[in-house]
Amino acid sequence: MKTETKVTIGIFAATAIIIFGGITLYKGSVVPEGPKDYSKYVNTGLELDKIKVSRDYNPKITGVSLSTSTASTTLIRVTEFLDYECPACATNGEPLVKALLLKYGSNIVVTRKIFPVHGQASVDVARVVLASQILGSEVYQSIHTKVFETQQKWAVLGKKDREEYVKKLIVDMGVDYDKVFAESRDQKYVDQVTQDKQDAMDLGIKATPSFIIGNNTRITGGLPFDEITKYIDTN
Repeated sequence: MKTETKVTIGIFAATAIIIFGGITLYKGSVVPEGPKDYSKYVNTGLELDKIKVSRDYNPKITGVSLSTSTASTTLIRVTEFLDYECPACATNGEPLVKALLLKYGSNIVVTRKIFPVHGQASVDVARVVLASQILGSEVYQSIHTKVFETQQKWAVLGKKDREEYVKKLIVDMGVDYDKVFAESRDQKYVDQVTQDKQDAMDLGIKATPSFIIGNNTRITGGLPFDEITKYIDTN
């Protein structure tokens, strides 16, 4: 073996040892991640405007009365600021609200307010969902849920295709789409979403999903279930 070849092999071997040793040292020095601190997303001790937190026309949902529930009998009021086009609202906000309704049952009332951070497309979808309330709370809740479940399919479409998708979605649910759509054209839904957006900004809401507990605790983002319930239980 030539001297030059030996030198080259030696250099490669030494380099490999250094790299491997560095990787081993790095792995050995990693400190396991501890519990996350969510306090930076929470503001407590506030005195927020109750009217802006929950207006009469904002949709309100509650859980079912459960005889096995160990939750406090004190009525819990939570407001969610959502955007139907917001991925985090679909993957985090929705499951979180469902879990809260299951835990607190009829002792919790969740108010929904629209904060269309994704723009006009979000407003258009929100108007249709809100308008479905004329057919009853069950129809509204079903459409609300279905719109979030199918978000990844309609959110990527252009305006015309999106409208057709939402129309078919509602028709396939056995709902009178023409009646819902005609109702959604009412200016009051434009005004409602506009007011919700203004309320959100006035209350210091900067992202979706966000929550307000009572009128004194503001939570930015969808905290893990165990985290948000700590603030509810101590509110």
